Amino acid sequence: MSLSKGSFAGRAGARPYGAWLLTLSAVAFILAAVLLLAPAGAQAQESPLHPTFPLLDAEGGNVVEIGAPISTLKTCGSCHDSAFITEHDMHAALWSAEAAAWDPLTYGRRARQGDEINCFLCHSGDANNAARLEALAAGEIAWANTATLIVEPVAALVAAEDGEEGAVSPEATAEAAAFAEPAAAGIVVATESGYAYNPDAFAADGSLKPEYVNIQDPRSDACGSCHGQVHMQTQTPLALSVCDDSQARTFTTGQVVSPQRISSSGANVADRDTLARPWDIHAERVLTCVDCHYSVNNPVYTTSTPSGDLEHLTFDPRRLDFGEYLERPSHQFANGSDGSPSCTNCHDASVSHGWLPYLERHTSALACESCHVPQLYAPALASRDWTVLTADGAPVDTCRGIDGGIASPPDSPAAALITGYQPTLLQDVDADGSSALSPYNLVTVSYWVAGDDAQPVELEAVRAAYLDGGAYAAEVLALFDGDADGALSSAELMLDSSAKTDLIAARLAGQGIAGARISAEIVPYPIHHGVIGGSDATRDCQTCHQEDSRITAAFPLGAASGGATPTLAEDSGVRWNGSVGADGEGLLTFQPETQTPAAQLYIFGRDSQQVIDLLGVLILLGTSLGVTAHASLRVIAARRAQQGGQAHHGVQREYLYSIYERQWHWLQTAVIFGLTFTGLVIHRPQYFSAFSFAWMVDLHNVLALILVINAALSLFYHLASGEIKQFIPRPYGFFDQAIQQALFYLRGIFRGDPHPFEKTRDHKMNPLQQMTYFGILNVLLPLQIITGALMWGAQQFPALTNLLGGLPVLAPFHTLIAWLFVTFIIAHVYLTTTGHEPLAGIKAMVGGYDAVESAETGAASSAKPSAETGD
Repeated sequence: MSLSKGSFAGRAGARPYGAWLLTLSAVAFILAAVLLLAPAGAQAQESPLHPTFPLLDAEGGNVVEIGAPISTLKTCGSCHDSAFITEHDMHAALWSAEAAAWDPLTYGRRARQGDEINCFLCHSGDANNAARLEALAAGEIAWANTATLIVEPVAALVAAEDGEEGAVSPEATAEAAAFAEPAAAGIVVATESGYAYNPDAFAADGSLKPEYVNIQDPRSDACGSCHGQVHMQTQTPLALSVCDDSQARTFTTGQVVSPQRISSSGANVADRDTLARPWDIHAERVLTCVDCHYSVNNPVYTTSTPSGDLEHLTFDPRRLDFGEYLERPSHQFANGSDGSPSCTNCHDASVSHGWLPYLERHTSALACESCHVPQLYAPALASRDWTVLTADGAPVDTCRGIDGGIASPPDSPAAALITGYQPTLLQDVDADGSSALSPYNLVTVSYWVAGDDAQPVELEAVRAAYLDGGAYAAEVLALFDGDADGALSSAELMLDSSAKTDLIAARLAGQGIAGARISAEIVPYPIHHGVIGGSDATRDCQTCHQEDSRITAAFPLGAASGGATPTLAEDSGVRWNGSVGADGEGLLTFQPETQTPAAQLYIFGRDSQQVIDLLGVLILLGTSLGVTAHASLRVIAARRAQQGGQAHHGVQREYLYSIYERQWHWLQTAVIFGLTFTGLVIHRPQYFSAFSFAWMVDLHNVLALILVINAALSLFYHLASGEIKQFIPRPYGFFDQAIQQALFYLRGIFRGDPHPFEKTRDHKMNPLQQMTYFGILNVLLPLQIITGALMWGAQQFPALTNLLGGLPVLAPFHTLIAWLFVTFIIAHVYLTTTGHEPLAGIKAMVGGYDAVESAETGAASSAKPSAETGD
């Protein structure tokens, strides 16, 4: 029965329709409940798009007929260009010789030679990664892809009775038929004798039945089976694994991809109830892994930007046909190892970060994750020690982010209080050679090496040095077992004495391994997930722009075995902008620095040069002390003059300063004071935490612009009016007049002598003033403007700024000039008090009129007499 809109909106008295609606709703609810609560069968749902296909072996034969392992290259290659996919597959790089090199974290090769690309692992909805890993661990490399299709867990992995490694005999196929009911079995089942194909999964022509074809786009949990913990359910609380090395990215970095809020998860995170942020904001916004890491030749993501030689086009409709894409889908993924940009593929920082000063400068020096992954709330590996082994031959690990520090993983994950950790920032090198500060976790790995070339000792030899018949050797247990309880705890499993180290080295020597010694290195692991936005991201400028900067925060390291000092891993994709040292408690730390061969950074508020500041303070203090001493002597001399009845010099009122001169002077004064204060906040923000750093930066730039405009207008005025000549010293007799003026300040002013030079509207400055202003206006002010413009231009024209040394050179020089300007202001203000009364000079600059000494009483020299105010 169907319900039309008209019938639903009929008369209120049409009750039969309401009864039918209630009945249908109840039936639908019951059916939904049954479907949700019923256990999921092993049989996959029919794929709505993908056609059926046979499973082929490496020779192209049907595996269900001959019982051979599945070749994904042959099976999928029937329709897809597997050769093209292999050539354009970032995961296939795991099979390269470089990637297959020895990895200290796993103490082996990163990929086993002979593995085929496993299409099922990503594209099958029922992929069994655990069965695949067990097959690899058992040496069944050829059967690893086949094991991925097992629905039930692997029961046993043993060689077939006919002696061939992993072969499936006809008896095994018959055994599989009786092993499980077809409805409960997948395509492949594990038997005691190997692997078997479920005959009910195949049609008469040898192809899979439609209901067993569960091929789809990769899901996020499929990516998580290799890359780390992925939990896309919103209703089931996330149970966080603690230092589980089967979840690679989570194990090494603490990255978790889940839409859940941390406060709603089942993880035992400290202050969990206050953490309303999600584990990953992209997962919360219903994005899956392939939404960001899509195929680079997927026509859906092809942009409409025309090529450079077709600038007349606003849209280019030519793109790869979807059928061609399905045949040859590139497995080079965006945001992957090909160096393509990451966040900028989707985000425009200029729109969302308008509040951030110098946006381009920040985004070129910092990766987005530096601010948007400020904290990880899952434990991560801190150290892995292969020089000591557990009873089952495994290394000893410590993890960071547990109970507020670095500790051994607890026996029960629920018993661990997870505090998380703040990653360190390293110079991440992109494919084009550029670098930006990005978050990393650092893992200390220790292992035994021997020989002149320091090759790692074989793991089996290390196990033989510790174990004897599946248990610790007697002499090892006797030396390591400090509490004599017959077992070795994590606190005892360490080479913390020379006796322990010598014992293991001797046992290795007994196996023919001479000169065994401990080597340790620090391996960086990048962090790109766990992204957060809004107020949870770093938005406070003083997080970085202060003395205790986030960028240079010491990062605690896991201890190296035997007290060795670990080295920084080479060829790790980073430029090490720091060094390894020890904190006050003797614990190893990585100390980032801003001025290193790998990184030439200048962080305002943090990288102020102590020498420049010390020199500036000394100049300022010297000037202040000189002014104070001079003023004190003037006060004493004035009191003596009053007691002696010394007469004052006659003065006359004259108009000295035009309204424009006064306006220019006071505007410049206000701007200089504003620049001094805002510059001080930028220079030492930790002392001015009440002021917004970003606001101070913007205000400083605005004031600088006003200063430049005001100075330019003043220059035009003084050139047009001819007033510029007052600022230019005249060579003839200048030095004699300068000495005469200096003697007045040093001696004559205390005796009450008249000013040696007359002050008029056409001659406002004495020789010392002319010399001072010549230096200020022609040297210091232009240099301050130029250095400030170049510092501002570090974002607009970085090449020019870097040509002149960059911020590490320009910023200290700019600071030194600022110190000199402040010193000048102090001297300038003081010298305005040397007129006939202390405030005469300031009053003159306010009203324009000044009371100057008359020519009759002030003719102290053949030069024009004056009663100038001194400045």
